[in-house]
Amino acid sequence: MIENIRIFAADIDGTLALKGDTLMPKTREALNKLYKDGVKVGVASGRPLDQSILDKAKVWGLDFEFDFAIGMNGGDLWTKETGKIERIHYLEPETIREVLELIWDFDINAIVYKDAYSFIKAKRMDDFLKESQKRNHSYVEIGDIDFLSEDPTGKVEVHLRVDPTEFINCIDPHQTDKWHWVKTFASVDHTTIEFQDPRVHKGIALESYAKQMNIPMDEVIAFGDMENDLGMLESAGWGVCLLNGCDACKEVSQAVTEYSVSEDGVGNYLEDHWFSKK
Repeated sequence: MIENIRIFAADIDGTLALKGDTLMPKTREALNKLYKDGVKVGVASGRPLDQSILDKAKVWGLDFEFDFAIGMNGGDLWTKETGKIERIHYLEPETIREVLELIWDFDINAIVYKDAYSFIKAKRMDDFLKESQKRNHSYVEIGDIDFLSEDPTGKVEVHLRVDPTEFINCIDPHQTDKWHWVKTFASVDHTTIEFQDPRVHKGIALESYAKQMNIPMDEVIAFGDMENDLGMLESAGWGVCLLNGCDACKEVSQAVTEYSVSEDGVGNYLEDHWFSKK
């Protein structure tokens, strides 16, 4: 365990809470303790960064507002000091078109965020998008490749309801220095794959924030569970993967929690390995 924690960063879904759920008691208590001790506390999500993420602290019943928030898998960085969102390495229209032309004929939905959740462009309307639209009060327009590739965006988000093997075998050989893909969600009948600039990952945004705060990375602790957390777990001085996390995250992390996200994994880990040792 690191000797000093000055920044705490964590993924949301599957790490701090189950998807769409709230914090469990020990995790809430641990974050409040960290903040009271002067630790900079923030979240790092694959979602577009908007007010709904910044409001999570209040929704979760925390005693404070976040010091920073990372969105778009590292493409967005908000800090309390500036109150502004920094956009990092967005995909250009020609690159978006290249990706969409490669995947368009698959049985997928492709989503592009023009203004976070406020304005979404998509290949088609499906149940996932309807649920997202209802939850995030989004304005959605359906269109073709030309329509989806009009403006720069932080990521192209793709949803598959079938075995993703054929899709992955198709896209893998075509990665370039302009885009790469990462799996951000996987269940029995739903896979989410996201395309971004290869330079973008949660770790690069976390490093940028730490530099702004003049805090060395060896005083940063980060928690994650999926492949889009790899950069953050590797960049942090102490990376911790949830018990329910993917094998790749467990391999790069310094530790794995003894409990899953549904068992208050983050809170239990901090209590057992940090607060009880102080």
